[in-house]
Amino acid sequence: MTVVALMNPEFLWTGAEWSFADIERTYAAVERIGLGEMGLTCYSNQIEIISSEQMLDAYASVGMPVFYSHWSFGKHFAREWGRYKQGHSGLAYELVINSDPCINYLMDGNTMTTQALVLAHAAMGHNHFFRNNELFRSWTDAASIVDYLVFARDYVAEQERIHGRAAVECFLDACHALRDYGIDRARRPSKLSPARERARQRLRDDADVSQVVSSTASSPATAPRASTSGSRPSWPSRRRTSSTLSRSMRRTSIPGSANSSASPARWPSISTLRARPR
Repeated sequence: MTVVALMNPEFLWTGAEWSFADIERTYAAVERIGLGEMGLTCYSNQIEIISSEQMLDAYASVGMPVFYSHWSFGKHFAREWGRYKQGHSGLAYELVINSDPCINYLMDGNTMTTQALVLAHAAMGHNHFFRNNELFRSWTDAASIVDYLVFARDYVAEQERIHGRAAVECFLDACHALRDYGIDRARRPSKLSPARERARQRLRDDADVSQVVSSTASSPATAPRASTSGSRPSWPSRRRTSSTLSRSMRRTSIPGSANSSASPARWPSISTLRARPR
């Protein structure tokens, strides 16, 4: 049975080792499912098999296939290489560039099963996302990414010849220090101030209390008992239910307020757990 199964032509591959023919057959199957059955819309794919050292080099140059020269890239490469050799960090199975064609870097140390996984994940999933993401479509020209990287590399090299490497390196150092502080292209909701957060929490607490009071007053089991001695009737104690109480106990402190993490969290006192009179 084992021999028959291994010789079955329906299998895309057998064993853990990969070959270019196995990858080609597997990609054809993945493309047939992704484009034909799932209706994905993707750029054309370019599959590249790279070594672990080449993957680390891609890490150091922000994942781009072509980049300008800068000392920080070598420093990053040396640090990642040392961590990888000592077993302190692993490497990605693949790396994808959102260009047209979409460049897929696959590690040569992957098993064939892993290669099939990353082909489906990167060549179809990431590729479809790159082509249909609104921000990418609005701000990125996928067809000219690699050409622009080549232009940037040649331009930096030309400026080094004109102005000297030290001047260009000083300028790039300043650019690298500011690159993480860009303009937001998508508006995000503003953060609430501690005062507004406390006010909103009080409104939620009052809403919980009013619901408990309403359900307690309308329940037949909690109707007031008639007094035979002419004294004041005994009304049931209006307390929160266990579910409402547990929600109140899970409240966290508000950063920047009196109950911030700088002091121990203050649990609500017994008086705040009782229903307030309406």
